[in-house]
Amino acid sequence: MRRRITFILLILINIAFIGTSKSQEFQGKDNPLDQLFSKKSEVYFRFTIGSKEAIHKITKIISIDNVKGDTVWGYANRKEFSRFMELGYKYTLLPNQGDLIHPVMVDKIDLKSRQNWDYYPTYNAYLDLLSQFKAAHPDICKIDTIGVLASGRMLLAVKISDNVNEDEGEPEFLYTSSIHGDEVCGYVLMLHLIDYLLTNYGTDTRVTNMINHMVIWINPLANPDGTYHGGNNTVNGATRYNANGVDMNRNYPDPEDGQHPDGEAWQPETIFFMNFASAHHFVMSANFHGGAEVVNYPWDTWAKLHPDNNWWVNVSREYADTVHAHSSGYLTDLNNGITNGYAWYEVAGGRQDYMNYFQHCREVTIELSNTKLLPASQLESHWNYNYRSFLNYIEQASYGITGTVTDSLTGEPLKAKVFIQNHDADSSYVYSSAIMGDYHRPVKAGSYTVVFSAPCHYSKTIQNVAVTDLNTTILNVQLQSENSGIKQLDANSIKIFPNPVTSYFLNIESPVEMQEIMMIDIYGKVLERATAVNEKNFIFKFKNSRQGIYFLKIITRQGDFLRKIIIN
Repeated sequence: MRRRITFILLILINIAFIGTSKSQEFQGKDNPLDQLFSKKSEVYFRFTIGSKEAIHKITKIISIDNVKGDTVWGYANRKEFSRFMELGYKYTLLPNQGDLIHPVMVDKIDLKSRQNWDYYPTYNAYLDLLSQFKAAHPDICKIDTIGVLASGRMLLAVKISDNVNEDEGEPEFLYTSSIHGDEVCGYVLMLHLIDYLLTNYGTDTRVTNMINHMVIWINPLANPDGTYHGGNNTVNGATRYNANGVDMNRNYPDPEDGQHPDGEAWQPETIFFMNFASAHHFVMSANFHGGAEVVNYPWDTWAKLHPDNNWWVNVSREYADTVHAHSSGYLTDLNNGITNGYAWYEVAGGRQDYMNYFQHCREVTIELSNTKLLPASQLESHWNYNYRSFLNYIEQASYGITGTVTDSLTGEPLKAKVFIQNHDADSSYVYSSAIMGDYHRPVKAGSYTVVFSAPCHYSKTIQNVAVTDLNTTILNVQLQSENSGIKQLDANSIKIFPNPVTSYFLNIESPVEMQEIMMIDIYGKVLERATAVNEKNFIFKFKNSRQGIYFLKIITRQGDFLRKIIIN
């Protein structure tokens, strides 16, 4: 009832505002931009279109927020709105969603005495809360700083794992929320989820198993400058865009529209997240939004379906159906709570498609509430609607085909491409980790032919790999070097030191004469080379100073050998 009363009040406020703004519903050329953008760098408005095909052009100009029939809701900064006005649409300005309520804020949260999550934290309370999580559960919780913004606010991620300071070759999973700063339901729900996982470890079998066999990352707040636009003590005044007036969910490289589809430079937050994603081996992720109630699966940027579309429908349906079993009339937008992104409306530069296409990760966009800045009193009910689905979605990262890829002679892990024949397309394949050799390929039930390939190694094809839903098929693979040489010479008999290397030279000792030495990165690119001139002892000097894992290809009179090195 409380949710219904609040919803009615918001409708009345919205109607009242529209009624006073009818005089502003005019051709854009008359709009006073200076006055319009005097207080905030973004405006929220709606307009109607003649056909849905118009979306293809409009979505490249403004940030579309929702589409229902021929009505479009959108946001724009000054530059975007100026371009939009040139199209000649009549529009109605709407109140900024972050200004509608003054929610309950808490400046100090004590985890030991906390009962409910029916409030929003101030920014300082947020920082303190993460510190409390780490202090209370140091063995399974740590905090990683993704980046620090010019405002001093931080992008933070909580890592939850049974061996939190080690890389164990387990599937990595990521939840992140509020890339749009005024969509904050997911912000508090992610804090609640962190608490739930940490406090139930060791007592709840399901949670314990997840933490023991996975690495779970949670970034509760992806746009702190937008969320705390009104000041660190309130989320009232929150904005969709970041401090520079840019929609970061249109700021990522796009599979169809290139590196800068929004015409903006990559924002600091965008760069931080791209670096964070590249530094990890995320199998699955989800990005929480607000303004609708639906699970939005790839693709957003084009009409063609994802090769794993059947898997996406199945996973999205599981999320929504589980929610429906524990709520009434909630998460029912579009196809009863799920939608293909492009079928809803086209988005270029979204983080979902970036993660799927460029990071080979399965990311979905989940819209948690029709009201963006949800009254704090409704946060607990939304937690109860969703938390089972949160757990279901995390577990999906451990299903499908999984295993390790290693070199057949050295046993060293390989970064290999894992490609499902006659199935994969548009970067839906995955890679094994260069550090641990582990790979994880979620896929719908079926029988598949899987091809493993790595630089300087022969590919291997394995047929009839059987997969069933909600289960794991383990498939470990060894790949043979293309130039493995005469078998009696073991690659391990070649000594390389120091390794890890902290200087700019390596000592190489071989039982047979060497001819050439090459330094190769994990993608197979030759970075540097040197001629050894029949030497058995050779000092390899190099210029590469980037830390990471590399390979030395050592060409000898008895064959070619590949050895892993680490540069610190």
